[in-house]
Amino acid sequence: MSHAIAERSASADASVPATRHWPEIDGLRTIAVVSVLLFHLDHRLLEGGFVGVDVFFVISGFLITTLLVGEMDEGRFRILDFYRRRVARIAPAALFVVAGSILVGAFVYSAQDFASLGANSLAAVLVVVNLKLLMQGDYFVTSSDAQPLLHFWSLAVEEQFYALLPLLLAIAGKGQRRARTLFACCAASFVLCVAATAIAPSAAFYLLPTRAWELLAGSLLAIGAFGGLRERRASACLTFGMVLLAFSLVLVGREQFPGWIAAAPVIASVAIIAGLVGGGSGAARSILAHPAMVFVGRRSYSLYLWHWPIFSFVDYRFYLEDPSFGRALKIVLTVVATLLTYRLLEHPLRLRLNALPPRAALGGYLICAAILGALGYAIRDSHYLGADARSVARGGVMIHPEGAAHVVVIGDSQGAMYGYELSSLARELDFRLNLLSVPDGNELPGERNTLWPQVCEFLSRNEPDVILLAQAWSSKLGESHKDALRLAFVHLSSHARVIVLAQPPKPMRDATRAAILAGARPPFFPEPEHERERSRATAILKELESESVSVLEVADLFLDANGAIRFIGVDGRSNYHDPDHLSDTGAARVRQRLQHMLRSALASRLRVFEQERVHSH
Repeated sequence: MSHAIAERSASADASVPATRHWPEIDGLRTIAVVSVLLFHLDHRLLEGGFVGVDVFFVISGFLITTLLVGEMDEGRFRILDFYRRRVARIAPAALFVVAGSILVGAFVYSAQDFASLGANSLAAVLVVVNLKLLMQGDYFVTSSDAQPLLHFWSLAVEEQFYALLPLLLAIAGKGQRRARTLFACCAASFVLCVAATAIAPSAAFYLLPTRAWELLAGSLLAIGAFGGLRERRASACLTFGMVLLAFSLVLVGREQFPGWIAAAPVIASVAIIAGLVGGGSGAARSILAHPAMVFVGRRSYSLYLWHWPIFSFVDYRFYLEDPSFGRALKIVLTVVATLLTYRLLEHPLRLRLNALPPRAALGGYLICAAILGALGYAIRDSHYLGADARSVARGGVMIHPEGAAHVVVIGDSQGAMYGYELSSLARELDFRLNLLSVPDGNELPGERNTLWPQVCEFLSRNEPDVILLAQAWSSKLGESHKDALRLAFVHLSSHARVIVLAQPPKPMRDATRAAILAGARPPFFPEPEHERERSRATAILKELESESVSVLEVADLFLDANGAIRFIGVDGRSNYHDPDHLSDTGAARVRQRLQHMLRSALASRLRVFEQERVHSH
């Protein structure tokens, strides 16, 4: 067999037989997925375990290109058949994990984190989650345990690649031209990867152009571009690949990755597969072909899909528990979810979908994806309330439009973080809420790139009863800004009663779920420098109070008698979404005071409305 393959591979036109199945490649999948799992379980277990994803890329490029080239060369290729196979292979388990993550997230996550999950769910079913993760920014710092679909970035890269691969192969033609075209694309992508890693590492990590070379390395192997190997050399190549992969898993670091160092696991994977195709033998092949390795490898896709959401939810919910309990729970839940998903969903649905006409299979997928995507969008839209800068003049986000009274919220992300709680109060107290607050925005006069003109435009066309103002006062309010703020208060109070929310204290860096998982324990104290700035800014706000401008202080709600931060709230949930922002649990602590001030400020307007309603009847 190895001699026949060597003869077929003697030219660049000699592709690998499309019908051949190598159980040893399932064994290689096992090494890849277990490496990733160990790294995510505790990176100290395998420092370079994340390169398992790079191994997957090479395997995937090799297998899919083998099938595509075989069909194209024999004139059997049909684009709808190809995408039906991709849907059958990828979609059932992936959509199930997205749906399961949404279900669990509804019970476990804060409103902000559930909103983030909704947005990422939409991006996942649209196969653009890698772009979403790259562009989402970090103004609201989102910890990894609140990103259960983070690992879908690699699936997005693969599927984006396979959307383009048939076209690339069609353009490339056959023979030497095919090899030269793929090699040129692979080399260009690698050069771009190395350059981008130095100047934009996140883009290099997440984007297809800087990752395509890893998949194309497998494609080049599939078309025989590296030449054939006789059995003896194939065995040496296989052994070399296994040794290089072992070194990669242990020695490759996360700094400046992918970059040139990503070539190590890619070359290792190419060498292993080339050795297998060439008929290499020895201990390495025996290890890869072991029934246990093949068993896990066949289930590696479900295992990869489930491990990260389960790890994330366990860390989020049980961050106060002993780490050994968390690790044990992660392993048990991941194994159970993997076995059930493969047995009941992934394997049987792959067979059934491949038996359907392509249009039926693709249509069913699109319907399911559309439902999940719409659900994700609805979750994002209802659980995180923050205006877009372009919508401020039009009223930003409107809640309860039929309300009797009218409340407007302006400011930055400090205003947006109360949006979920205020939307509940709007329905309870019966007022229309316009949330103009823009995260990472400025809405007062004199600030950089301020949206103050748009705020004034909206207020000139709408006379609210109450204006709530919340800002990151500690960083935005200095003595030089006092006069501008005084004038702003005068202008705002000419439209409505003004309630200014002072800023809550900011915990120190070790007050996070991740830090607690790593061993940090309360009491946590405020960041000293921020506390001085916050107190100074609050004093300025109090100085500017008047009959029409009230300051609502909240710091005491988040400090105990010893001055420590009340970090842990109801049912073990954190009061803080990140060091700069309250979670919905934290915002709920302010609810009673907000409710009292709003009820008092809106009392006369609501009485008038009630009288009008009685007379109308």
